[in-house]
Amino acid sequence: MLAWIKFVVCSVALIWCGYRVSYLGDVICEKTHITRTIMGFVILAGATSAPEFITSVASVAIVNLPDFAAGDIFGSIILNLGIIAILDLVEGEGPLTLRVHQKQILYAGWTGIFLGIAAFSILMRVFAKINYSFLGFGWESFALLFLLPIALFSIFNMERFLEKSEKEADSQEKIYEHVTLKSASLRLVFYLGAVVVLGVWLSHIGKEIVEVMGWSEVIVGTFFLGMVTSFPELMVSLSALRFDVDMAVGNILGSNFFDMMIIPLCDGFIRGKAFLSLVRMDNLFTILLAIILLCILMVGLISRSRRCFLRLGWDAIAMLFVLCAGGYFLVSIAG
Repeated sequence: MLAWIKFVVCSVALIWCGYRVSYLGDVICEKTHITRTIMGFVILAGATSAPEFITSVASVAIVNLPDFAAGDIFGSIILNLGIIAILDLVEGEGPLTLRVHQKQILYAGWTGIFLGIAAFSILMRVFAKINYSFLGFGWESFALLFLLPIALFSIFNMERFLEKSEKEADSQEKIYEHVTLKSASLRLVFYLGAVVVLGVWLSHIGKEIVEVMGWSEVIVGTFFLGMVTSFPELMVSLSALRFDVDMAVGNILGSNFFDMMIIPLCDGFIRGKAFLSLVRMDNLFTILLAIILLCILMVGLISRSRRCFLRLGWDAIAMLFVLCAGGYFLVSIAG
């Protein structure tokens, strides 16, 4: 019982700190005249991904539970994609993807490539018994780090041609004139420090829940840690939806994009072996589930269908169905 109380307390604190980090990131973006698209994909996504980074690293470096980290990474991705269906319902004006710019396909596509590399790496180690690594880093970490600048270049290069450059940034309504850049920066550092401490604590609580309840580390990491560390994305995206739908969806896809960079980071904190060589095969199911959800989203962005049911687009309904069915099967497999 005590473990669950600590889980709730830590979750609420982490949600609040994650929200404050995102809010202050928004303030800094306004002060520095960064466009809303870049603000959603880079600034807000980077800020709301902080809990996943800290919790995953703490899971491998402190409590020595790689499956916690893997479950948090891939679980956060599938739960983040589920947020898009929530945004669709909240907006209530028909299919959400009908109003999302098709440039978001590039964000989703790169995340799908990163997930495919992770899945292929696990399959190689499990079935082919091939475990390529160098200095303790798996080959997939080198592949992800090699592709990261290429992906960012392609994204920013596309933005340069599609956005109205500085004119769009200058025309944004100033809503944070009462906050100085120095004050926002100092508070951002403080809340990021709080996220670090809470992320470490959450990892210890997760381990305690596994020991008390006798549940699978994969399930706890995927559903509990993934759910808690995805709350900042949910809150920020709901807030961003009032101003710009691309900023809201960009926050989600950007968070998923940066979450995949946790893999090489975890490699750096594990001595002697690659991170993905230590995780259970069950995580492969979560990765494939995330790829399916991304594919549904990309099809929705391309087809631009106006069909909806109960204010939800067909793609959002399909994503919810896949998420629920996939969660059921994951519990059956890993439980």
